[in-house]
Amino acid sequence: MLIPKLPFAFHAVIESFAALSFILQPDKQLPGCSPAAKLILRQYGGLLLVTNFICVIVLVQPTFRETERLLAAALGSYHAWPSYRAWVRLRNEVEGDLVGGSTLGGPAVHLIVHLLCFGMFMVVVGS
Repeated sequence: MLIPKLPFAFHAVIESFAALSFILQPDKQLPGCSPAAKLILRQYGGLLLVTNFICVIVLVQPTFRETERLLAAALGSYHAWPSYRAWVRLRNEVEGDLVGGSTLGGPAVHLIVHLLCFGMFMVVVGS
């Protein structure tokens, strides 16, 4: 049962860094953002932490059933959105975006990591 759980472990590690960045340094995610935007970014960081808690729950379960496969589908589908964001940023389609900015590796690294997470979860869903 180790292989189907691998994407959950990978997601928890990767998204922990992102969650802490959104919570502790929202300005790095959205330079010059308003106090209201900082609250929303911190809330998003909290949501990322919740996905990690879900992953930990799956990881400590002794079995892997249909429910865990459905959670893999849900978590995998999430990764389409940050992949899209990274793709748009790489194409320089966001006015005022600092593509060269290296928050957690920058958009190229984000695209690769999120596509990897998406793919890993989809393999589990299809197995």
